[in-house]
Formats: sequence, structure tokens, C-alpha cells
Amino acid sequence: MFCRVFSAAVCGVDPQLVSVEVDVAGGLPAFHMVGLPSSEVREAKERVMRALENSGFEVPSRRITINLSPANIRKNGAGFDLPIAAALLGALGYIDPESVSETMFVGELSLDGSALPVNGILPIAVFARENKIKRLLIPEKNGFEGAYVSGLEIFTVSSLTGFVRDLKSRSLKRVEQADLERMLEENYRSNLLDFRDVRGQESAKRATMIAAAGFHNLLYVGPPGAGKSLMAARIPSIIRRLSPDECLEVSKIYSVAGLLKDETLVANRPFRAPHHSISSAALIGGSANPRPGEVTLAHKGVLFLDEAAEFKKDTIEVLRQPLEEKRIVINRANYRAVFPADFMLVMAANPCKCGYYPDRNLCHCTDLEVRKYFGKIKGPVLDRIDICVAVEKLNVEDFSDKVSEMDSEHMRKNVELAHRVQEERFRKETIHFNAQMNNQQIETYCFMQDSAKKILDQAYNKYNLSARGYYKIIKVARTIADLEESGEIRKEHILEAVGYRNHLMD
Repeated sequence: MFCRVFSAAVCGVDPQLVSVEVDVAGGLPAFHMVGLPSSEVREAKERVMRALENSGFEVPSRRITINLSPANIRKNGAGFDLPIAAALLGALGYIDPESVSETMFVGELSLDGSALPVNGILPIAVFARENKIKRLLIPEKNGFEGAYVSGLEIFTVSSLTGFVRDLKSRSLKRVEQADLERMLEENYRSNLLDFRDVRGQESAKRATMIAAAGFHNLLYVGPPGAGKSLMAARIPSIIRRLSPDECLEVSKIYSVAGLLKDETLVANRPFRAPHHSISSAALIGGSANPRPGEVTLAHKGVLFLDEAAEFKKDTIEVLRQPLEEKRIVINRANYRAVFPADFMLVMAANPCKCGYYPDRNLCHCTDLEVRKYFGKIKGPVLDRIDICVAVEKLNVEDFSDKVSEMDSEHMRKNVELAHRVQEERFRKETIHFNAQMNNQQIETYCFMQDSAKKILDQAYNKYNLSARGYYKIIKVARTIADLEESGEIRKEHILEAVGYRNHLMD
């Protein structure tokens, strides 16, 4: 007999439809699996056969052929256990093949027949809906992911025996639809840190607020203990919350990576802070079976590189492509994986190895050592930084009980104002923030006074700016103007934006 069901292979974060076909025929006993399966998928033979037998289903000694179509797509992971078992049950006559002919299955099996959770259920559920799949059956512990995908019948399976019983009695356990908007409201800003905890550093806080308002890349430079990491960790508390579409987009990445926790989706913008010893592959993503790297896990959020000058130079250099293209493309012999990487880059660095330059009372580094240390992050990546701000050592007065007005609530109100201005500005565009503008959009939306244009041209010649640096100053100035609800860019906006590149132009 023959039976066909559907499943999906996730390549990057994009699923591809896979037809799982099982044929049971006479002849010498054999078990063949074709269709470019990986070693993990080939191991499904042992898991599925033992799971069926331990669940009380007799598998006769016949010629069993399993085809995973299309054959040119490599199949990875243990998620094909459940569809292979379901198709085999149909081919053996334990269930009606017609009852599962328009059904997609994803899940791993234990040897006792229990359905185990797998990664990547959320993108598969969205994919199934978009491709008009009638229904999707997933492991019970993955049910919370399917609950946030509307327009699709999603059922959960706890075991093979339970699946067969419920299918015959038409009592499969359906996943109840969850309210995505309500989940975002309830979980937004939970456990987020507050800028109220940062003493002093009012100018650095303002620079941070501007960066968050326009989604600009940011670099803090200052001595140890001045508050660089403290401020970076609080940036998610002042950026507007994820929209429902953004929530699903980010959560799909975390689903593939197996990082969805507490049975809920990602409600706050990601904040990723990898250690400076991280490899290029871990930062970008890769391996034989490409997985999301830190830049992809920071999608729609913040990627923070603390002690940036301690990162390996080649590790820093690989950031150039994602900073420009907002995606990572990984090519392998049999497939091509694309990972989204639209993040806000925040770096923190000491000005020298000891961290106290230019205070010669504390710093004993030579000028050559200072240039060599900071030179690790200079070049193409540093040219992609929009705002660089000096974080000075705190004065004793900064430790007083006086509460700063620059707390997260105050900063968030200003940032949300700028976000609303940008949302209206780019309502007909595919972008959301000033930092994402291309040159043509800059010409369209960045109106400058003549005095502002004159100052910008002088800065371009004086500091020998690159074309990228020239346009980045305009983008930052546009954000500063938005915070003041100014329709045009004035000279004071350009002057402040130029000031934020002083450390980059030394």
C-alpha cells in the first residue's frame, strides 16, 4: 500500500515543503529511505520502527520504501519522525490514507512512541498557512507556538497510539488560538532595566536616546567603570515595542534556534551581548547545518559588543555585510540559507589597553600603543557607526541622591515621538527608521537649511569624510530634528550630528 503526508524542511529560517511518501510492497524485507536525508533523518528508521512496535503496531517484514520529495533539498533534523510514522501507519492500513492526505506532520518520536518537541514549529506553521495546508499536527509541547498562528487548523499529538485513536474518533486535540496583541501588552517591558540606575552621563544618555530614536549604530568610548555597558543594557527599555508582525518574525528565528522560553513568543526587542572570544561562525551563523548566529538572534533588536577592541579583527570585519545588506547569506554545496540581520549595533571600547587615555596620570600607554589598540576596530566597520560618544569618568557629584530626568520613561516618550514621525514619513516605504534610508530617500526626506548644508560641506572637507560618513551625518541630524518635531534640518542639528563623529575622525 501507499500513503503520502506532508512535512517541512527548514533551511535558514525559511521552511520548504516536503512530501513524505511511504510504499509497502512484497519482496525481500528491506527499509530504504531516499530523497537526500541527512544522518539525523536516516536514524529515523530505528526510532520510528521501535516506536511503532512499542506502541502496539505490528510492522510486517516487507519491502518498505520512504521517499522525501523533492530530492534536491537536504533534509535535516529529527522532525521527520512523526510524518514518516504517520505515512507508514497509513500504508500499513492502521489509518485511512485519505484522512491524512492533506495534513502536515512535524515532530520527533521517542522509542515508546511519545511525540517530542522540535525546533522551528512557528515558521513551519506560518509556512503551512501561506501554502493552504489543510491542517498541521505537532507535538503537544510545541502547541504554544502554533497558538499564535491564525487561519490554520493545528492539532497536537502526545503519542502514536493517542494519534491513531483520536484520528479514528475524530477527536484530535485542537490548539486554541492565542491573542498575540494581548501577549505583547502583558509581556512588553517585563524585566527591562531602567536608565534611572545610570548616574550622571547626561550627554551619553542623550546620544543613546538619539541612536534609539533612529535605530542608529552607536559606539561608547570611555574608561572602565564609567557606565558604558550599563547604558547599553538599557537600550531595549526605550525602543518602541515589537509590532505583531515583528514579534512573529523574531520569534520564528528563536523557534529555529530552540530559544523560545516560558511557552511564549519574544515580546521585547532582543538584546544580544556575545563575549569577545566568540568565533566568526558563531557571530554570523554557519556550521554544516547553518544555524542562526548572534547577528540574526539580534534581528529587530540590539547587538552589543562590549570591549570591542578585544574582539578578533576578522570577527569584527564579518559584520560589514550584514550592516549594509541586513541579512546573512550562507552557501553550501547543496543549498543556500538566508538569515535576516536587521539589528542596531552598539559597541563599547576603552580608548587604550589600560583604559585611561588621555589621562596621563593614570595611562602609561605610548601613542603607538593607543593607536594600535583602538585601530582594531577602525576601518570599514567603524565607518558604519552613526554615533560615537565619549563616556567620561564620573565625578563625585554624580553620586548624589538627585534623580536624573533622563530615566527610561522620559527617554522612551521622546523616542516614541520620533518613531511616530518616522512611521508617518515612511508609510509608503519599506523602511521604518531614519538609519535605514538609502541615498534617494535621504534626498527626498531630509530637507536642510542653507546654513546647515554649508556646515555639512565644511565638515566633509575638513575631516576627509567618506560618502558613507557624509550621509550618516544627515541621517543622525534627521533624527535629532524629529525629536524636536522640526520639519527641516537646521544647523544646530548638523553640528550635533558632526560632533558625534569626532572620535571616528581622529
